[in-house]
Formats: sequence, structure tokens, C-alpha cells
Amino acid sequence: MTTDASQAEAVAVPAAGTKATDIAKPASNTLFVKAKRPVTIEDVRYNLQLAVELEHATLPVYLQAAYSLDDAKNGVIANMIIGVAMQEMEHFCQAANILVAVGGHPAIDDPKFVPSYPGGLPKEIGTQPGQAEFIVHLRPFSKDQIKSCFMVIEEPADPVDIKDTGLLKAASDIQDNYRTIGEFYEDIAKALTNLGDGVFSGKPDGQVYGMFGIKPILCLADAQAAIERIIVEGEGTPTEPTEDGTDDMAHYYTYYEIYKGRKIAKQGDDWVFTDETIPFDPTGVADIPDDPKQEDYAPGSAAAIQSQSFNTYYSNLLKALHLSFNGNPDKINDAIALMFDLKIQAKNLMQTPLDDGSGKFAAPTWQYVP
Repeated sequence: MTTDASQAEAVAVPAAGTKATDIAKPASNTLFVKAKRPVTIEDVRYNLQLAVELEHATLPVYLQAAYSLDDAKNGVIANMIIGVAMQEMEHFCQAANILVAVGGHPAIDDPKFVPSYPGGLPKEIGTQPGQAEFIVHLRPFSKDQIKSCFMVIEEPADPVDIKDTGLLKAASDIQDNYRTIGEFYEDIAKALTNLGDGVFSGKPDGQVYGMFGIKPILCLADAQAAIERIIVEGEGTPTEPTEDGTDDMAHYYTYYEIYKGRKIAKQGDDWVFTDETIPFDPTGVADIPDDPKQEDYAPGSAAAIQSQSFNTYYSNLLKALHLSFNGNPDKINDAIALMFDLKIQAKNLMQTPLDDGSGKFAAPTWQYVP
């Protein structure tokens, strides 16, 4: 259940002390978010629902890569990606809590909530007009998937010592678009500030909190703090690649470390690659197809049965999350249990050979089961 070493992108390992300035992605690979700037409370609720969908849309993609890694050979990388995914789940809950706090109702148990791969990110989140279309694929781990997908999703507006100076302009007016997911969240925070404390219920009723360090959203200050945490955990700060006040790298820089195979640390005034390596064994990646679908597996085959089982667990997770944020917060315990079950189901599936003569193994399709 391993992939050929030739499938892994060869990446030169930088010498210790080399500044992290060697990735300058072309504008065609830069993620933009079409701006629907919120003004009314209805606008804010719409954008918060979109935020919940966005945070969820990254999870199948990140987890597909993590689950494809052999824990014995590539456990360090798998755990780094799962760590990011767990924070994305935290962001999902934070956005849902804010939506509940301002009188909204997160819609999660819905086939339309589940993204289709290959495809763009939810609704109006994707590539700015005039740029090449940004398509997200369900793929096993590779250095290329890290660079061309994960780092694009998580990229800050101004990465710290990571790419060439100057912001990437697009063909259309930059004011009509957000440059990053962080700017999308910042606009929600601005709208909430303008609307004031009066739009908040002031009660924790219907919210989920206590795990992941999540606190209930009772007022404007709570919402602002939650949004700031989402932004910093994903992008770092304008001057540091770490999460504010911690030694942990923000998501973009975690993925950059994986891509380059080296840890980043501060030396003097510079952020540099150290000689601490992040090893990657290309023989420790499950040989699974890109963008699998349930219909790809022959009816009645072991792959079809295992895939349907995975999708049932996944759909039950979405249903438990929907109930959790719509009046039954105790259901979050069911959701957490199902999250752990998903990995077991995925690993079983990735050990199931396809019967099409390809020599590949089956993979999760992340499809909704009513």
C-alpha cells in the first residue's frame, strides 16, 4: 500500500541557516476571496455560515493526506497535518458559536454542505477573476499537494520572510476581493464592531465550548477574540510565523516546514531553516487514487462496502455537529467520538485493494449519506 518514490516531488533541502525566502508563488496560484462585505446582521450571519463551510471544506483534504501516511514511516508529518486539522475543527466551532450568538442557525446536516472534489472552495471563495482557477483535490500526501494546495489555502497576505516582497495584484480591482481567508474574517469582525453588543444574545445557550480551549461567545469582545485566534492560528502575525504568544507555527508555516523538510526558528532578527529535519519517506504513502467517488467502486465489492461505511460515519459526524449547534450541545461528545472513528475507517479503507487491476488501494470519498 505504498506509492512509488518517483511520485514524490524532489525538494532540495536548504542548508541550515538559509532564510525562508525561496518560495515566490506566481499570482496564478494565489487564493483570493470574492468580497461580500457584511453590513447588516443578515449579511454577518451569511458570512459566518460561509466561514463554517470553509473551515469544514479543508478537513477532508488535509485528513486525506494525513491518513495516507504510514505512521511508522511518516508519523511526524502525519501528526503535524492532523494538528492543523484539529485547529481547523476548533475554528469551525468558533465560527458556529459566533453564528449562534448573533441569532443564527448553522446548517451542517445538509448534502449541500459537503464540498465536491475536485472543485473550488465553498460558494464565492476561490480564485480572483483574471487568475487561473484554484481547484482543490482529494489526494494522498505529496510535497506538491502541500505547496500547491495547503499553502495556498493558508497563505497570509504578507508572509514573514517566506516569499518575495510586494503583494500580488490581480487583474480586477483588489478592493473587490479579499487577499486571504484572514481578511475575510477581519471584515466579519469589523461588521460586528459596527453592529455592537446589541446583536449578541449574551447567553451561552446553544453553543459548544470547553474543548479545544473554546470559550462561549457572549459579547462583541468574545467574538473579536475568537476571530483573532482563528486568523493567528492560520496565518501567524505580521511579524512572526508563530501563533501569537506561543512557540507553535501557524498553519501556513507548518506546511512550509513539511514542504522543505526543515524546522523554522528565529536566529537574531531572521526566521531561518534550522538543521532540525522533518523526514519524509516516499515509500510510506498509501497508493490511492485522486478524487475518488463512491461510484468508482464496483457495487458489492470490499472497497464499495468499506467506502460506504466511511461515508456513513462521516455523515453521522455532520449530523451530530448540526445537532450540537442547533439546540443539543451535548451531542458534541458523539461528534468527537466519530472524529476518532473516522481515522480507523480511513485506514481500513486504504488497506483495501481495488479490483480494477490498477494495483491501487481504495480511499475515502467524503460523500454525504442521508
